[in-house]
Amino acid sequence: MEEAKQPVFGGEAERIGTRLDLATDEFLKETKTCRALQIAPGNGQLTAMEFVAYLGINLQLEPELAWIAREMLAAPMPPQASLKVSKAGVCYFHDLVNDYYTIEHPLTQRYLKVLERQRLDLLCLRTKPSVNGLLFSQPDMLFHKQFRNLQIPCQACNVMQSTLKCNECLMSFCQSCADSLHKNALGPRKNHTFLTTACGSLCSTCTVKKPQVFCANCEDYFCFKCFEDMHRRGNRLQHKSMLVSVSDGDIIEPQKRCEECEDRPAAFACDYCLDNYCVQCFWKCHFNGHRRQHTASKVSVVPMCNQCQNVRATIFSEQTQELMCTECFTMLHAKGNRMLHLFMDAMDPLILLERLDPAFQEHMRRARPRILWALSQLQGWVKGIEARRNFKKRKDVVLMIQRRWRGVLTRRRLLGMLHMHKWRRRQVNNYFLPKTAAERRAVKQKTAAMLAAKDVTTRAANQSLLELRSTIINTSSADPLEDPTMTRDSMENLPGGAMSTASFFNASQTGGFKGGSQTMPAGVSPYTNYDQSSRFNGSMTGPVGNKQTQDLANKDIRKVGGDTLRQITRLD
Repeated sequence: MEEAKQPVFGGEAERIGTRLDLATDEFLKETKTCRALQIAPGNGQLTAMEFVAYLGINLQLEPELAWIAREMLAAPMPPQASLKVSKAGVCYFHDLVNDYYTIEHPLTQRYLKVLERQRLDLLCLRTKPSVNGLLFSQPDMLFHKQFRNLQIPCQACNVMQSTLKCNECLMSFCQSCADSLHKNALGPRKNHTFLTTACGSLCSTCTVKKPQVFCANCEDYFCFKCFEDMHRRGNRLQHKSMLVSVSDGDIIEPQKRCEECEDRPAAFACDYCLDNYCVQCFWKCHFNGHRRQHTASKVSVVPMCNQCQNVRATIFSEQTQELMCTECFTMLHAKGNRMLHLFMDAMDPLILLERLDPAFQEHMRRARPRILWALSQLQGWVKGIEARRNFKKRKDVVLMIQRRWRGVLTRRRLLGMLHMHKWRRRQVNNYFLPKTAAERRAVKQKTAAMLAAKDVTTRAANQSLLELRSTIINTSSADPLEDPTMTRDSMENLPGGAMSTASFFNASQTGGFKGGSQTMPAGVSPYTNYDQSSRFNGSMTGPVGNKQTQDLANKDIRKVGGDTLRQITRLD
């Protein structure tokens, strides 16, 4: 028995030619740029919300496209691919033909193409209000997530009250529609789980009859008899209530065949021709003439697939003009040119009938190029705005860099000039400084001698001023015309007048004043400044200052009353 071949890696693989390293690198690059499907925590399988995020559908802006995510959820794997799930819940796919793994769903390109086409058709439908008004433009998936017990009519037949809610499709069904869509399915739909809605049970009081009235205050369902018994008296008389529209719907006869082609199941019955037609044959026979005015009734509330006849048809193939279920469409379009076929939503046959109207098809054929032209113009305009905004940002950044660089250069130039000025000034100053130690000592000695001579001169001047002051004070009593007290006060008011004669003699005996040159401001200055000079301002000012000087030219001698001769000679 031969040994099983071991996988080879690295240089050996490169030499052999399997290029496993390159394939691994390509896989890693692909996983970085691809969206991945991942089962949410607490769920056992994928739901429609994962495919909404995978395809990039915005339920707030385009809720009409949620059916594409549901169809991709229900689509089985093509024959050449298989689904794998990791321990983290991430779904990846094995290509059985080429033997490689990827996280991109094998049907991604098909459903992205359908999504692109349906987005274009939505914009075209805005120009046809008669058909656009039939679309349900509310995010029903978000309603189901936010209101888990939301009670609405069946979203498949729109006739019966919904009794079940599919946790994966995020849709509400009556029992028959849920069975026709899930019971005989061959794809992932067969494993879907359900929740019973409030109307799925019986009357909340008697639990025998079907609910017929909903009480908004009690938030519960009742049959007529129980509602009357519970709300006959008291505060319950004021409760608000509404009828629950429960109907048996139209007669469902799936065995009827189209009377025109005698092949497909009949979907509509003409009210005037009294014949049964499939979707394709109805418009073939009612395209021209008075038949354009004929009305139709649904023969089958839930049309079955034309291929398997077991599952409810959910899509309409645009190329083959057939109603098909998702499983049959996927298997029949797995290879060849059929992989390029597109489809439309067929959950509501009346809306599908309106969209297949030849006049509406002609309107869409003319509107699509115009919408594409408007989109291209708008995209170019928006891209131009973005390009101009980016150009302005780049220009601002470049200008800011240039300004900062010029500021740096100018700062460097100014600092260089400042350094040059300092260096030149230092060079000039150093030129006149003594160069050797002997010269520096000689300059220091000369400067010290000059400062000492200045100190001696300052001390001598201060001593002369103090001697003069003491002489004036001592001789003030010798003159009979002079008042000694007034003279002493005047001398004390002068700068340095507080220093007494005794302190002067003490200072002279101790060897002079402390810091002779620094005692100069405390005494009377021996010098006269410009303001005190009599040479330039014409006023006679002495060391005593301008305060004590009397201007005789402005004195009124008539007002001198106390200066008599007897008073001057002190005879009185």
